[in-house]
Amino acid sequence: MADDLKEKQPRMGRSVLVWLMIFILLGSLLLFRGFTPDKEVEFDQTRFETELLQNRIQTAVIIARGSDVLEITGKYTPAPEAGAPEETLSYTTRVLNTPRLAELLSRTRVSVDSDNDNWWALLISILPVVLILIVIYIFTARQMRMAGRGAMDFGKSKARMIPPDKLNVRFDDVAGADEAKEEIQEIVEFLRDPLKFQLLGGKIPKGCLLVGEPGTGKTLLAKAVACEAGVPFFSISGSDFVEMFVGVGASRVRDMFEQARKNTPCLIFIDEIDAVGRSRFSGWGGGHDEREQTLNAMLVEMDGLESRTGVIVLAATNRPDVLDPALLRPGRFDRQIVMDLPDINGRRKILDVHAKNIKTDDSVDLDVVARTTPGFSGADLANLCNEAALLAARKGREAVNAADMEEARDKVCYGRERRSRKIVEHERRLTAYHEAGHALVSMRLEHATPIHKVTIIPRGRAYLGATFMMPEEDVYTQSRRQMLAEMAVSMGGRTAEELVLGDITTGASADIDHLTRIARAMVCIYGMTDLGPVKYLDMNPHPHVRIDMPPPDSLSPETTREIDLAIRKLVNDAHDTARDILTRDRVLLEKFAQALLERETMDIAEIEALLGIRSACRQEPEPAVEAPAPETTGTEDHAVSGNSDPA
Repeated sequence: MADDLKEKQPRMGRSVLVWLMIFILLGSLLLFRGFTPDKEVEFDQTRFETELLQNRIQTAVIIARGSDVLEITGKYTPAPEAGAPEETLSYTTRVLNTPRLAELLSRTRVSVDSDNDNWWALLISILPVVLILIVIYIFTARQMRMAGRGAMDFGKSKARMIPPDKLNVRFDDVAGADEAKEEIQEIVEFLRDPLKFQLLGGKIPKGCLLVGEPGTGKTLLAKAVACEAGVPFFSISGSDFVEMFVGVGASRVRDMFEQARKNTPCLIFIDEIDAVGRSRFSGWGGGHDEREQTLNAMLVEMDGLESRTGVIVLAATNRPDVLDPALLRPGRFDRQIVMDLPDINGRRKILDVHAKNIKTDDSVDLDVVARTTPGFSGADLANLCNEAALLAARKGREAVNAADMEEARDKVCYGRERRSRKIVEHERRLTAYHEAGHALVSMRLEHATPIHKVTIIPRGRAYLGATFMMPEEDVYTQSRRQMLAEMAVSMGGRTAEELVLGDITTGASADIDHLTRIARAMVCIYGMTDLGPVKYLDMNPHPHVRIDMPPPDSLSPETTREIDLAIRKLVNDAHDTARDILTRDRVLLEKFAQALLERETMDIAEIEALLGIRSACRQEPEPAVEAPAPETTGTEDHAVSGNSDPA
């Protein structure tokens, strides 16, 4: 209750000040308007005496008195015109101080005042100016106080301390990262019972760096550690340290660790630490720029002269290659916990967590969803479940079914269908043959990636159509045969255009780029050609090297020519392979393309049923048949057995 009152007091003070300012300004305007002097008429002495004799002078105020001359001002009523209302005007005059004038003033009974009695009118005239100056002073003083307070708080840490009871995240909520949870479990046990480790002379790691792809659950795991340990949790982002003023970041680092020492044992979580922990040896910036000062302060606080027992630093990044080596050494970040993309078992556990939040029917098989989503992160799977729920609600269903899950998966993987795009019939026919060529070559090659779906509807980044391939299991390496098959599949679309239409188009530009990258990697990185296992080119340069700079390892002209010839040979061989397959299966190509023009989208089951063939990559090898043993002679104990080749 006291905190609420403290928060309301500044708001009440500001509202009162605003209303006070409004009233002062309105009053000033009224005063200016009410005391604006009327138009004055200047009389000579004859006119003044005439007006006195006609009793039109109402007041006379002597504002200057000389030995013989008087300066008088006041109000008078002019002679009314026909039909005009009576009005009062101001006048001024300079007259001789004669006995006749004194007699006229006394006889007309006009009150004569001295200028010493006009102080009230003077005060009224300058009051608006005084009020405006007061308002300006109030606002200026308030802004100066706020500026002073902001300058004092500028170097304070922006880390937010979150009590463990407000996190509400447990290790059970972090699915698909069993190894990472086991490795970080020691931190939780130390925070719960530090004496257990201290009696054996063991020291808990001072810091743990969570490394992984975006969406793998690094921040979620840090919250689970703080919640399981039951200790305060300081959360801050790496970008919160860096400001435009020099020294602010270092000051915030020192203040953050000072607050943490007052709440030990506790956890400090720095998200996206690469924003402040980049290497100091990259050659960017000067030696005393703000980012390096902040990094130096963090290095000292994490492992300097002062001990910080009970303060454990957790940091997360997906760019560990750009971090400073001094930050990664033991004593600061003793461990690097890698959080990979989940495998099929991890994806199944993640789907169990997120599927609890949506309503599904019996047709949804999470095992199938996990098997058909290789390369998905935890965030991708959460998005998939959410998209499926939104799609089911949009269609008016009471629960999510298998079709909704499949459509959501395709939307997350490939993008949403763009049926609003108008495509002319010629390009639509061209797209059908192009995608049919890709799919047919893939179905005929044993080592190609299995087809998932073929469509001639623009989807995602595909401007016309797309052939989607999906491995049936998690793949971490790729053989030479698989890479050659992938290159041949990439040339299937362009080759189909050549055979059927007798011309080529720009629609295969992405395919050509893809197969050229594969061929160059096979020659220059993987050593899969006659040039031998030699790395000729670094296709993944260091992040601090500018992209417009020449490669550090220069090649001789002869070697460069041999590389170009090897790449060209791989590309030509892929083209020949695709041409041989499509020439042999020309009838199937025509049949497939016509079906695509009618149905627009076909999955692998529909394609195999249409063509009457099964994909070579999906065919299971037949078991070897053991040949019968030959008859033995009477005296020899000899038997010969062999395996025949599979049919």
